[in-house]
Amino acid sequence: MATIVEIERLIASGHLDDARDEIERLVKVEPDNSQAWFLLGGIYRRHELWGDAINAYNKAKLIDPEGPAAAAIESIYDIIRFVNTDLMNP
Repeated sequence: MATIVEIERLIASGHLDDARDEIERLVKVEPDNSQAWFLLGGIYRRHELWGDAINAYNKAKLIDPEGPAAAAIESIYDIIRFVNTDLMNP
């Protein structure tokens, strides 16, 4: 099982599937690891899996209410709510 640092390296090098697999193993062993949940949310976000990302970020937020997950959740909601009226009526 990889450490958070190793997982961050996988993410930085673009190995998102490998990183996701390692994080999923990590949260099974350490379900209260807010950083792991936050990283998992980030991977889901990159794949535009908005619901999964929000769920992972919410788990991180429950564990660490002062962490960065709340801002990430709001950012996703901003993306989801975005409407470009110029594209609706060309």
